[in-house]
Amino acid sequence: MPTFASIHLGKTAGSAFANLLIKEVSPRMPVLLLYGEDHPLSGLWNKRVKQSVKSEGRSLAEICLPLLNLSGGGGSCVVQGHIAASEYLEFLQGDCQFLTWLRHPLQRICSHYYFWKNHTSLPPRRVEARMLFAQVISGECSLTEFGCSPVISEYYTRMLAPLGLDGLATTALTEHPRVSLRSLSVLLGVQLPENIPLVNQTPSKQADCYELTPHEESQILAFNMTDMDLYKRALARLTTQESSIPA
Repeated sequence: MPTFASIHLGKTAGSAFANLLIKEVSPRMPVLLLYGEDHPLSGLWNKRVKQSVKSEGRSLAEICLPLLNLSGGGGSCVVQGHIAASEYLEFLQGDCQFLTWLRHPLQRICSHYYFWKNHTSLPPRRVEARMLFAQVISGECSLTEFGCSPVISEYYTRMLAPLGLDGLATTALTEHPRVSLRSLSVLLGVQLPENIPLVNQTPSKQADCYELTPHEESQILAFNMTDMDLYKRALARLTTQESSIPA
């Protein structure tokens, strides 16, 4: 039976999906969520009940393999966290199905930028991102500079390497929740609802979409062309899948 490796890309509805996994999937198979010991979702979930997992100072293999062996009972399980595909591939062997949620790259970048602006007491876990974080909250870094930064740009491409889009069993899109959740239902073998409750974590956001000037859009896109192509291909693939999913 497969292990489902869910790659949670930041600001793409991954937290909402984690809650959905707890509610809808953990009654059927174990769900291991890894966000650090201080995060309320982190732990091994069985039938919506959490077992705490000690993660600090341990590798992913040290955390996951014993839990998957003990809890899976030879069956399927789901692992989700801010874990790159390359990190998963270091320890997940055999039948493993990869999935993720994507969001239009420009909207994701805007969401990330304003999330940092509104959460100045939450520095990023990644050491290499902390200087950029400090520049954002001090006002030294504009949205355009943020989106063009090597710490931020081509994020999807980096996180999904070496699998790329073609190595994923399913790619859900936040802009298309209904067909995305139907596709995930088929993959996981669990009937999911047709909508995913989203939580706005950026209080200053006043509209459904962030607005960019033509100059901001062209500048940021120039540094995220590969991610934009990946997103467009994911949208085309999801549209093709929709016609083959039973209503």
